[in-house]
Amino acid sequence: MSSNSENTNPIDRNSENDLFSNKQQTSKWESFSSGIFRKFLILLLVTYLFPECSSFGPKNSQSSLIIVHMTIVKDEMILDELIDPRFQKVTLRKGEKSIEYSESSEHYYYFQNLKEGQYEIFDAVHLLNRGASDFAFSSTKQANKIDIDFDPEEIRKSRVDLQPGTVVFMGSFHVTVDFKFQEEPKISVRYSKTNEEELAAMDHLYKNYPRSGWGQKAKNRVKLLSSFTQP
Repeated sequence: MSSNSENTNPIDRNSENDLFSNKQQTSKWESFSSGIFRKFLILLLVTYLFPECSSFGPKNSQSSLIIVHMTIVKDEMILDELIDPRFQKVTLRKGEKSIEYSESSEHYYYFQNLKEGQYEIFDAVHLLNRGASDFAFSSTKQANKIDIDFDPEEIRKSRVDLQPGTVVFMGSFHVTVDFKFQEEPKISVRYSKTNEEELAAMDHLYKNYPRSGWGQKAKNRVKLLSSFTQP
């Protein structure tokens, strides 16, 4: 009896060893996969909770930001043009150098990490509906973009003297476009810069980027502007 119990079948022992080895490998793979999945979830959660955690922020204490508010209204009734059309390009100029916006939120365009000096509006481009741009009306084709050439007076009004470590509101540009049959569209621009508009711009920046250095500077500016508007 004892000899039978001691003489275990070698095949059974090998099977048990293989099963144990497979379980270890499976356990290691599950732990590895679970670790990657947890890291992915954490990264996704951080991205969701802190969407402004990106390159949008001051490089140093001397960096400055300019906010430009720009809207466009067109007289064409095209479905996707009715959904808050925005500018795909907005450019400022400092001397001979042009600078494109680095971040946008709704109709606000942000030019970040600028050095001190004088800046002014330069140009803006809005891309039209692609389907409409290929649709011919008689012998005329609709242009595929609206390129805004600002008048010298609008450029002069927009000029700001940027100081180190500040957030500055350049102003609001309200663009209206009237399309003419077989003619160039008529473009008009209305510039304005009021305390209410600046307050709205700073408040929007702070609420959308509260943890960014720019958002904190905007928060301080909101407090200052609010004190001016109090009776």
